Amino acid sequence: MEYCELHEVLKSHFDSGKDRIEIKELNVTIEAIPFESKVSDLLYGSEHQHCSKHQQALEINEKGYLFYNHPTIDLKDFDIECNKKFEYYILKRADIETADGCIFFFHGLNEKKWDKYLPWAYELAQRTKKAIILFPIAFHMNRAEPIWSDRHHMMEVVSFRKKKYPENMNYSYVNAAISSRLEAHPQRMFWSGLQTYSDVTEVVKNIKSGTIKSIAAEASLNLFGYSIGSFLSMIIKMADPNDYFTQAKVFCFCGGMTIDRMFPISKYIMDTQATVKMQSVFTELLSSDFKSDSRLKHYQTDALHSQESWFKKMLRYNFFQKEREERIREIQSQIKAYVLEKDSVAPPMEALNTLQGGYRNIDVDIEIKDFPYEYSHMVPFPLTHKHKKDVTEAFHHFIKSASDFYGS
Repeated sequence: MEYCELHEVLKSHFDSGKDRIEIKELNVTIEAIPFESKVSDLLYGSEHQHCSKHQQALEINEKGYLFYNHPTIDLKDFDIECNKKFEYYILKRADIETADGCIFFFHGLNEKKWDKYLPWAYELAQRTKKAIILFPIAFHMNRAEPIWSDRHHMMEVVSFRKKKYPENMNYSYVNAAISSRLEAHPQRMFWSGLQTYSDVTEVVKNIKSGTIKSIAAEASLNLFGYSIGSFLSMIIKMADPNDYFTQAKVFCFCGGMTIDRMFPISKYIMDTQATVKMQSVFTELLSSDFKSDSRLKHYQTDALHSQESWFKKMLRYNFFQKEREERIREIQSQIKAYVLEKDSVAPPMEALNTLQGGYRNIDVDIEIKDFPYEYSHMVPFPLTHKHKKDVTEAFHHFIKSASDFYGS
């Protein structure tokens, strides 16, 4: 079956909205698991802003938030209910009742649908025999407000941004919400990441307690990240919460570099104004040791939160380079990156710089590929029929690289 055909079959079944589906001809089941985040109080708008670990009240600096007087954008994070209660998905082979291994699968920035990833997860499940956990990053996928995908409402936001920033570029209704929200408060990148990190830790607890019937309690745990999902995967691996991920392998597809070495300016990801603002705020925070954000400083202080503070070490390449490279060297055999030569969002050279170190003295396997058709960071495997055989061949090469790595 060609890639485009596999995509169509999986998408049509996935869209059915059923709690559990089995596609017999593909030997696969997809299960929807309801989940409620236990750490929503971390978010802006909660009345309980305190660190539970230290029983310490932490004030949110209201001045740190830019307001647009636009209700779809000015929503307080805590008030977004779909981000607190949602479903994640487990995709596995139908001929395996209980998987003895699983892979947490993380998507890219500003993603709203799992469609693109279904063939990736499917083939990984078939080849590795592991369960693939499609887990949405906070405020993405089914955790995002539906209105953020509404063309009519988002074009109003685009018009607002055009007037406010005449020189802004790469704006679109697709990236209007995330651009506005991250420009309003770039630290949202951390808080949404921390919420997701904590949610994943909770899922692992559920696996180990035997609550999730399709995955064995003693199952091996691994991580797969695409684009910003690689950033999250690397932080989880380096932080290793509760020693859950000590043996985990991390596969980074179109990612692996520090945030400042990714270039997300795109009509599909973020506009220019938001990207520049995010990078400048992160630089200012790191340069001043988070002086302007005492709450974030608390969570980024090694002595207080040694795990969560790995976030700051993956923000900018020239900050905490020694500590970051020492940690990556410790886990070098458990990391692999698969990057694309013509990827302008996540350039391969930057994966080399971060994962192999400035002096190339870290032995992380980085595979650089160039497919024989027109592709991009957002669409590595186009659904066009013109190059369907080449796309299918490239897709299987990518899957073989990942599955061989997880099996080694």
